[in-house]
Amino acid sequence: LKIGLLSTGDEIRRPGPALEAGEVYDSNHFLLRALAETMDLEIDDLGALPDDPGIIERTIADASQRCNVILTTGGASRGEEDHILSTLDKLGSRHMWQLAIKPGRPMMFGQIGACVFLGLPGNPVAAHVCFFLYARPVLSALGGGDFTEPRRFQVPAEFEVPRKKADRREFYRGILSTDHAGRTVVRKFERDGSGLITGLREADGLIEIPEEATSVKHGQLVDFLPF
Repeated sequence: LKIGLLSTGDEIRRPGPALEAGEVYDSNHFLLRALAETMDLEIDDLGALPDDPGIIERTIADASQRCNVILTTGGASRGEEDHILSTLDKLGSRHMWQLAIKPGRPMMFGQIGACVFLGLPGNPVAAHVCFFLYARPVLSALGGGDFTEPRRFQVPAEFEVPRKKADRREFYRGILSTDHAGRTVVRKFERDGSGLITGLREADGLIEIPEEATSVKHGQLVDFLPF
């Protein structure tokens, strides 16, 4: 498969010059490129584009003619400068948008002609979660492989969450360890911010808490999805 990889945002910069106030490095490009390269995909780097609807539309329209899949990050919400959603609606068909998950709610899925479109959130952790859970199985199937969901196994929680919002599936970054009895347990990365790449680096996988749960108790069995 040939994958067009695109980042959006006026504040996004590729490594090189020193950042100015309000700018951030395009970590999503390197995160997603590395994940995609484990699948033997051909990467077409579409760059980090400003929040200009004309530039975004022209870039995506051109890429849809030569790529099997377009994978974007950012611009997936309803803000004034979020142009990915409107571009997909204008050029093709949007089949899905917004999931009842955290992080990763703004993810979208559609197509432009024969080109599959996967729009991931802009926050790095949310982008990683959506690639791991949803984009990777789709890319595997499109490339002729199986649609294989991540493996899950249960381990005791070495943490507590007093309150969790119902009707939303949540994913925490999880770190495996061994308790005093020699059992494998999982602890939660302390901070939940979707911009904290440190948590992805330290984690062994994701802890999945289902929609119906409203809390997590210490010692409770939870689903763990290893990276």
